[in-house]
Amino acid sequence: MIAVDLGIVPYDEGLRRQHDAHAGNTEGGLDDVIFLLEHDPVITMGKSGSGSDLLVMEEALAAQGIALRRVNRGGKITCHYHGQLVVYPVVDLIRLGCDVHEFVNGLEEIVMRTLADFGIRGRRIRRYRGVFVDDDKIASVGIEVRNHVTLHGFSLNVREDRSLYPLFVSCGIADKGITFLDSFLPPDAAADMGTVKVGILRHFEEVFSASILEMDREAFGKAMGKRP
Repeated sequence: MIAVDLGIVPYDEGLRRQHDAHAGNTEGGLDDVIFLLEHDPVITMGKSGSGSDLLVMEEALAAQGIALRRVNRGGKITCHYHGQLVVYPVVDLIRLGCDVHEFVNGLEEIVMRTLADFGIRGRRIRRYRGVFVDDDKIASVGIEVRNHVTLHGFSLNVREDRSLYPLFVSCGIADKGITFLDSFLPPDAAADMGTVKVGILRHFEEVFSASILEMDREAFGKAMGKRP
């Protein structure tokens, strides 16, 4: 399994890279891949999302330079922005040895273990997907599976930025708040994104009994070019 840190990329580029990796996986010759990245400001609406969860006109989003994308992942409406870690595992569930339910539970477990590294107790709430601290959501989970290979994944709110959240009903959950990893650290401290990424990959290996090889963007691009 390969992990690639893409840095900050537009949402459309992240989606394209997932689709390329998915094609490489299902056609053979490409290993499972985990993309770690941050996105430019964007609001995304999953398969169960509805326009009623968007609290402003699409034209108003465009005027602010905020993209809106309707995608085929599970879940409703969420957002991405600088300071939020997004993780896209493009993995073969058969090779991983788990079904969809086990996989999503595993992603939530990875987030909770990563939060615990910072002394934060994350939890599940039975009727919702994702991870919460008390009653506030800190991580969203939504995947798509095609030909038993996954797309999309989860996002973890690391640095506090509430600017996009007033524009929509997050995940369609009106009675819960939003929180951030940094909110639980001392006032003069901030979570190092690199440290968070290291924790995510370590716990991914633990939860799914996987072995992960980290590869930079350039090396991964060459590997994509060489695949049959």
